[in-house]
Amino acid sequence: MIAVRKDEAVSPVVGILLMLVVTIIIAAVVSGFAGSLASDQSKAPQISLGVKGIIQNISDTDKTNYQADHPSGFVSANGLEFEHKGGESFALADVALQIQSGDTKTIIDLSDKIPSTTCLPPSVDKYIMEIGDDDGFIKPGDKFMVYADDCRIDSSGSVISWKPDGAAGGFAAYLNTKCEYKLIDKASDKVMQQGSFVLQ
Repeated sequence: MIAVRKDEAVSPVVGILLMLVVTIIIAAVVSGFAGSLASDQSKAPQISLGVKGIIQNISDTDKTNYQADHPSGFVSANGLEFEHKGGESFALADVALQIQSGDTKTIIDLSDKIPSTTCLPPSVDKYIMEIGDDDGFIKPGDKFMVYADDCRIDSSGSVISWKPDGAAGGFAAYLNTKCEYKLIDKASDKVMQQGSFVLQ
């Protein structure tokens, strides 16, 4: 009796196709995982903020120049008040505020130092401060201030201004003039909210 040997195997074409399908599935899984990680890392907190100007007082004994000349003992806590209306919580240390009027703009964050010559009261020792609960973490219902370190009156009108210690130049926001702002998440460098305000 003669034994007949049968060698049955999967066609090489089918094998290649199976390997290709497995490779595509693995690549899709890895790509999806990496994409979700990247999107999580670059996503700014989603928030809704209300903003209004706070003008306690503006004084200047010499309105003919562009310097802040205050009477002795003058203090005033002028600036912008933000209220968290809804959305995610965030830390004040993680954000920066860009303020712009025309072509001039400045960026203020928690690391900026207030200069020694300022009209702010002694209780204000940072540009950005939470109102009330001072844990530095802003959740819905919380408010925080972005304080202007000085003010003046010149030929163009009344001004509140920012010039952090060591800054080359300052920024002035005139009353009754539209300014724009952007609250920026420093980790992702993305804008959390932007809008405009008019100081009155």
